[in-house]
Amino acid sequence: MTLIGIATLQYNINNIPNMRLPDKYYKVIHQCGGYPLGIPVINDEAYINRVLDTIDGLVIPGGGDVHPKFYNEPMTDLVMDVDETVDQFHINLILKALERKMPILAICRGHQVLNVALGGSLYQDLSLFNSNNVLLHDQTKIGIPYHETLHEVTFEDGSILASLFGRKMHVNSFHHQAIKDLGKGLKTVAYTSDGVIEAVELEGRKDVISVQWHPERTENQIPLIKYFLNIVRERKE
Repeated sequence: MTLIGIATLQYNINNIPNMRLPDKYYKVIHQCGGYPLGIPVINDEAYINRVLDTIDGLVIPGGGDVHPKFYNEPMTDLVMDVDETVDQFHINLILKALERKMPILAICRGHQVLNVALGGSLYQDLSLFNSNNVLLHDQTKIGIPYHETLHEVTFEDGSILASLFGRKMHVNSFHHQAIKDLGKGLKTVAYTSDGVIEAVELEGRKDVISVQWHPERTENQIPLIKYFLNIVRERKE
């Protein structure tokens, strides 16, 4: 059994925090032969260690913005939907998983959290990105369905993603923030024509992949999910 832990989020119902995890994450893991397990937000070191003792791989999902205090910036009014408890929990999970050399797949917000966990920073909004030709990066603004693609990304030669998809690929997009300064050990392996970092890998590791788009939402990204599960199985064996 290949057990994949998926970090959950929180949202309030009647002012009571509830565990949240969109079904596409766990359904695609199961579809590709893994056994998904949602990880509740509990910032307790013993709990986190026990969870990581149990699972074989870790997925950090999409969600709201990361609080800028975690990358040493004051918060502007461009930041939305922050939850510092979730931020801290995801950062703790990532750092503990990296210590164990556990495979990690980070998605959208997860891509940004991974970067922050390793000392990197974010553009609090793409309006602050230094480019004269910024693409649209949130397809919900023009009504494109989540399972369709929005723009093209280019993969670096020699990257895992290039080996899976070739030089270029169209992906979906649902973000208004992006990586600014790279975290320690991360390298850019995909970008858009306007220069936004769309994917990173960890130097010396073939089992830490981080993408700005949502691979769980489109059929053309199934090879990435299968790659992740295969690398998890190889490590387990």
